[in-house]
Amino acid sequence: MFTNDPFLNLENLHHPDTQALIRQSRFQTQWSLIDDPTFDAIRQDMTSVLQDEQQIPFCQEFRARMYHFYQSEEWPKGVYRVCSSASYRAGIPQWQILFSVADFDAVLGDDVALQGVAHYVEAPEHVLISLSAGGGDAAYTIEFDLAKQCIVAEGFHFPLGKSVVSWRDENSVWVCPAWDERQCTQAGYAKQVWLLCRGQRFEEAVPVFDMDAGGMMVNAWRYLDNQGSPIDLIEAASGFYHKQYYQVMADLQPKVLNLPDDCELMGYLYGQLLVQLRSDWMRANQCYPAGSLVAVKLRKGILGAAEVIFVPDASQAIECVETTRRFVVVSILSHVKSTLLAWQFVDGHWQSISVPSLPSGTLEIVDQPWGGDVLYVAISDFTTPLSLYTLDLQLQELCVMRRQQNQFDAEGVKIKQYFALSADGTQIPYYHVGQAMGKKVPTLVYVYGGFGMPQLPYYLGGIGRYWLQKGYAFVLANVRGGGEFGPAWHYAACGVHKHRSVDDLLAVLQDLYQHDRASAAHTAIQGGSNGALVVASALCRAPQLLGAVVCEVPLTDMLRYPYLSVGASWLDEYGDPEVENEKAALALLSPYHNIQAAPAYPPVLVSTSMNDDRVHPAHALKFYARLRQLKQPVWLAVADQGGHGGSVTQADTASELALLFSFLYQTIAYNQI
Repeated sequence: MFTNDPFLNLENLHHPDTQALIRQSRFQTQWSLIDDPTFDAIRQDMTSVLQDEQQIPFCQEFRARMYHFYQSEEWPKGVYRVCSSASYRAGIPQWQILFSVADFDAVLGDDVALQGVAHYVEAPEHVLISLSAGGGDAAYTIEFDLAKQCIVAEGFHFPLGKSVVSWRDENSVWVCPAWDERQCTQAGYAKQVWLLCRGQRFEEAVPVFDMDAGGMMVNAWRYLDNQGSPIDLIEAASGFYHKQYYQVMADLQPKVLNLPDDCELMGYLYGQLLVQLRSDWMRANQCYPAGSLVAVKLRKGILGAAEVIFVPDASQAIECVETTRRFVVVSILSHVKSTLLAWQFVDGHWQSISVPSLPSGTLEIVDQPWGGDVLYVAISDFTTPLSLYTLDLQLQELCVMRRQQNQFDAEGVKIKQYFALSADGTQIPYYHVGQAMGKKVPTLVYVYGGFGMPQLPYYLGGIGRYWLQKGYAFVLANVRGGGEFGPAWHYAACGVHKHRSVDDLLAVLQDLYQHDRASAAHTAIQGGSNGALVVASALCRAPQLLGAVVCEVPLTDMLRYPYLSVGASWLDEYGDPEVENEKAALALLSPYHNIQAAPAYPPVLVSTSMNDDRVHPAHALKFYARLRQLKQPVWLAVADQGGHGGSVTQADTASELALLFSFLYQTIAYNQI
């Protein structure tokens, strides 16, 4: 397991070496970044922005009631509240608090944060509340009665773990338990499926499925078809992109569905599964192309006729699929721009329908009230704040619900899309946002490039407020590994080809410099998680192209990543260090193993959370320790609360943003234009 590592002790978060390193890093970061007057000014200002009552309350609607998670200075952990749809639509919501997250600390004897609230849609006052320990992925599950505002006595309650619990009906749940290591795969996720009925102890539940511990995880859920009978499904994932699906029959026996092992189930309507393909599917002498959305009839575990709903072209990708009572709605990316399309099942076939014209910008379907044909859609772009719309597909009616206030003055800010030529000749798109461009303009380049996740033009609230308004520039790099152009764009930078994400980022930087849009001395690259792997690898390969690096919750040790936290679940994305050719590729990619003593590295800010149970904090700690050992300019920010997804309070979120800009001001913007 490649344990010949001088900083191996840092994988033990309780080891004295780890604690000493964290204490030293906090002193350094406090002295040089947090004590800067800029930090406190931004932290206070951003906190006030986040707690502004004019922020759009994005809700879940059930039976004409709007449910919302709200945080404020008074409620730092947040409260779950509700108002009538009528008062919400009138712009004067009359909120009623249903529960406070902080109250569960005493109940559970832990410091918890809200991870999610799952309503049973046919009786929405019955909810399953997921409460994470300090913001990590592991969570407690509590059944709560919103009408009585109390925990359900003898209800569906489960201990801390990475379990998956979902409603089957009002009196039963699907449980994929992960609070005991015997229930878990080697990746640390659930491997079993149980059906638990109300009034039963877990020991009395019915075991339905058990996968091999060498797999990745299982999941079970019920699709409620507005136009037919519900179905129960199991997803057994052997890897991140390889899954076997089963239908659970009336006798609770799972029946395998003969679907491609790399497809994704996206919905169920009119007795048909909606399947998104990642590779070509040959079936009955017909080829259904990769990237397409296909409807497949399902009857008692047997797949019937299939019909293609949508096939993206080379410039397109399916971003999101939603079902309403009568329609299938698909959010399409075309040249990294959003479009909404819809279909209805008429006379035995799926037929495209017109959709009211939507404003330009990146769109996100933020809610779809069950049982109707209304969508809530949020739209924004780099300089246009979010607007919330209701789209009624049956009435063909679009209405504005809310408009978020501007967080910065976008006067004079221009948005341009350019293309850089990567090492293998592939054109890589990127957006440049700013009032000006040039060698002296401080420029922040953001990248992700992994797991098929697209990076889209989103409203740059904080970046606009503390960066663009100063005349500085922002760049969004759409490198391979993401999902901007469908499965092929993602697969091009997986496994032994993961280095292409780094190639693409370096190509974007070189294109910026060659066209005098920026210069290395005034350019920083930023990435989180997989994106942090990409920027850290770029740092090792071409430090001369960078003025600074922001590396957030990173993966850096690619030879030991499968043995840390849930790293084994990412073998499909990165490759296996136990396989010789994949180990060789990972060794070349791994930032921790490619830091050299000779080059002068630009300043690096590394961040992690001691509560991150997805990407182990050791990745950040070891990377920081290695750079520090070589006396390179590096800072480490270690949070005690919040998991891989970030902070759990608005004050902590504001502090993270303040630290980022304090670092950037002192590095690439030190000689301000």
